[in-house]
Amino acid sequence: MIVFASLSYYGCDFDGDKLTDLSLWDPKTNTLYYQLSTTKRSYQKRFFESDISFEPVFADYDGDGKTDFAFFQKDSGQWVVSLTSNPNRPQKTFLGSIGDMPVPTDIKGTGSYKPAIWRPNASSWLITEVTNEGQEIQRRVLEGQYQDCPSSADYDGDGISDLSVWRPDDGYWHIVKSSADFDFGKSDHTKHGQEWDVIVPNDYDGDGKCDLVFWRPENQVWYFLYSGTNEQNQIKFGFKDDIPLSGDLDGDGIPELITWSKAKNSWNVLNFRKQESFSYKWTVPNDCLPAVSILQKYE
Repeated sequence: MIVFASLSYYGCDFDGDKLTDLSLWDPKTNTLYYQLSTTKRSYQKRFFESDISFEPVFADYDGDGKTDFAFFQKDSGQWVVSLTSNPNRPQKTFLGSIGDMPVPTDIKGTGSYKPAIWRPNASSWLITEVTNEGQEIQRRVLEGQYQDCPSSADYDGDGISDLSVWRPDDGYWHIVKSSADFDFGKSDHTKHGQEWDVIVPNDYDGDGKCDLVFWRPENQVWYFLYSGTNEQNQIKFGFKDDIPLSGDLDGDGIPELITWSKAKNSWNVLNFRKQESFSYKWTVPNDCLPAVSILQKYE
């Protein structure tokens, strides 16, 4: 398995305390292992009894400040969202098909995410919009080409999701802004990265703008390009076969650098502001993957 994108921007805060809750997903059993920051207690929950594999697409879908359990079934295009405000009645919808990549978006800036997919073979997004009458409709946005890595985050600080793809072949980020009504002709194009890098976009300086960041497995270096200042930075952290991600574990509004070591079943965390790091193991099945991020990967 090769991970090429780790989308941590959505956060993973199940208890609503504005701290990231570490979580792992076992795709073989559809089981979630997670630890709440409020109680420091660990939990284990199986979501589907069938052998059909789902992948987590966690985000806040109802705007209550808590991350909702949400899943995407890649063969059928089914989304199953269990809202914290109504956990006993999961919402089920179909958006996507085989080969599509699920990337939730908040294109209204309300704090409530909606299902969206990027379709590689059509080089386009299908995003969910809500009309003034409250009806959900799908809108197509042209962007990207086959083998791009899609992501959705607020890159300009207006509180609304922008759409982006990163192209491994040449290292370019192509960002279509919501402020330009998702017009590709008005998009930003920035070179940052190269093939085999893993993109880990998030707001690493707390200015409200998602930064262009990737982790290079070859040398275990994180490369930062800050959206607000265009300044760059590099930090070495992690091990070669780790999976990188990020999340705010201490509540200062700045994500920590995190890696999951599958070989050791351990979390590695770096608070680069305080220059503090620590690691600790979890007793989980060997095939577990971080659910803190939405992972895009080759199996």
